[in-house]
Amino acid sequence: MIDEYLMARKAGDREYKSRLAAGKYPFLPALDDLVPENGLLTQQNLGMMEIPVELIAGTKTRARQNSFAPNFMPLLEPDTEFAMKWSNLYNAQMDEGFNSAIKVYEYLHRFYVLEGNKRVSVSRFLDMPTIMADVTRIIPPEKTLREHPEYTEFLDFYMAVPLYDIDCTRPGSYTEIAELLGRKIGPGAEPWPEDLVKSLKSVYWRFSKIRAELGDFIPDMSTGDAFAIYLRIYARDALNNSADKELDKRLRTIRKELLTAANSDSVALVESSDDAINAGGLLTKTGSLITKPGSLIGKVIPAISYSEKHPLRAAFIYDKSPADSDWVYNHEAGRLRVEKSYGGIVKTKSFVGGIDETERLIDEAALWKADVVFTVSPRQMTETLRAAIKYKDIIFLNCSINLAHQAVRTYYAKLYEAKFLAGMVAAIEARRLGSHTIGYCSDYPIYGTISCINAFAIGAAMIDPEAEIYLQWTTKQDNDWWRDMEERGIDIISAFDSTHRIDGSNVYGVFRIERGEAGSPGTVRNLAAPIWKWGKLYEIILKTILEGTYHASIMDKKDQATNYWWGMISGVVDIKLSDELSSYTKRLVEVMKSDIMSGSMNPFDGELRSQDGWIRHDGDPLLTSKDIITMNWLNENVVGEIPEKESLSEEAKSTVSVSGVK
Repeated sequence: MIDEYLMARKAGDREYKSRLAAGKYPFLPALDDLVPENGLLTQQNLGMMEIPVELIAGTKTRARQNSFAPNFMPLLEPDTEFAMKWSNLYNAQMDEGFNSAIKVYEYLHRFYVLEGNKRVSVSRFLDMPTIMADVTRIIPPEKTLREHPEYTEFLDFYMAVPLYDIDCTRPGSYTEIAELLGRKIGPGAEPWPEDLVKSLKSVYWRFSKIRAELGDFIPDMSTGDAFAIYLRIYARDALNNSADKELDKRLRTIRKELLTAANSDSVALVESSDDAINAGGLLTKTGSLITKPGSLIGKVIPAISYSEKHPLRAAFIYDKSPADSDWVYNHEAGRLRVEKSYGGIVKTKSFVGGIDETERLIDEAALWKADVVFTVSPRQMTETLRAAIKYKDIIFLNCSINLAHQAVRTYYAKLYEAKFLAGMVAAIEARRLGSHTIGYCSDYPIYGTISCINAFAIGAAMIDPEAEIYLQWTTKQDNDWWRDMEERGIDIISAFDSTHRIDGSNVYGVFRIERGEAGSPGTVRNLAAPIWKWGKLYEIILKTILEGTYHASIMDKKDQATNYWWGMISGVVDIKLSDELSSYTKRLVEVMKSDIMSGSMNPFDGELRSQDGWIRHDGDPLLTSKDIITMNWLNENVVGEIPEKESLSEEAKSTVSVSGVK
């Protein structure tokens, strides 16, 4: 079978020359060169198992590396003993298969061959998916594990699911796969049922095969990451024995989601409401859209006529009743404002149920013939995405930020602008009481929340450089934040962001506690309250749909998810000040508010120092909006920490799973 060797050698020669031309190492990498200290690291023998051939990255030692190109194809002349042995192994595999396992070391989810390089070469030549191997794992040092969180997560996954096949490169993918299948990974997690593991492996290999057949039609990303996105949308029946034709159809359907996920700049922020409304510059001076029959613009964006007889129908999907949730209450108030302000041209309807009823509620909204669907919690994003794939003629939006989905746009408010001003008010009032300590109560450690904490802390420090912000989280298990603040004697506190409280209290915004007699709860005096104006935000979004600019090309970015993120200048965020505040305090807040709205002031433009050190020196590049949204550090004057997911309530865990800071 020397002909097969010649074919394999030709493939090796092409790879060798290609690597040389690109200035890359032209032979197999050796683990002993990549990690010279590997012999001193902890080793675990995992025993005999089938391993994916595609994850075999090189050799363990330097002994045979020059005999192969990086694709494991041979390089030596056909008249050598090496070529004869290679050909004999090829014959053996074709006749009866290999009769012994190779020996490999695994490091960072890649295998390096100690014995059996030629068998791997033959397997690669024959496109064999797996090969039997005796595996020894080398545990990386702590520093390397910190640099590779995706591998640490894989180790947790492997403890419950002894599969090497699924190779994810994005932190969170293994956890998401487990959660989508109703399972857990990590310390304390039980091994998954054998039938489930077999089904998962089978579906994954068929998924991999279909993905490979589609070639460049599917973007360049690891198969494991693509599989996690596939499960996100089709988890309910993904492990069923669907035909390859159905898998092919599904992959083609979610191609845009995969393209967006593969894009390193996957989120396009729309930070001005004017950009959304005037997308493409299609409005006249009076603000009306020119879509006369036969006009050029009319051909590009067909006019859609909405009227009281044929209104734009907007559905709002709530995971709680407005009577049970301040968050939902405020969105409901926004919905009612929208319906009133558009005078019958927009018809709205709310659909209320538990988080597990989101799919049913969206189906009901579709039967109601909704044109647009708003889901108001990050926890609803997965069901919203599935619905957007299912109902292609309906516009879907989810109230969250920094979630990259083509089929679902997200919207959120820059509340940190108001929080910065609130921090200034808090520091003024704390100093008036002779204190430098201010309490801050937050809920979920999700995108956008940390920037609010830090902006508040910076605003306070600008008034009082000695100000300390004592941070508590309401969603931590067994946490009594109110009693803790009381025991510490903290009288100035920033708490809930809703002026409507279902418990009837006025514990919101920045307030002062006036202590009563011993044992008395004292009196709460409100000082300043950041305000979300959801009605205004919904009006802006619906206006773009009414006027035909929602799908303008300037808004639909290629391979990017559109996220609306609007603040004070758009009228979506404001701050309410108490009449008890001095005129000087009010004037200061108004001046700073004006500077924020003009763009001449941003809380994060100056020097920034976290609890762990410098974030930004004067003269360094400014923080981008993405930097602000994804903050995972706390300002130097914050006393507290960003909580671990496992320390939170069950509802908070599900929210953080979708939108938590990394």
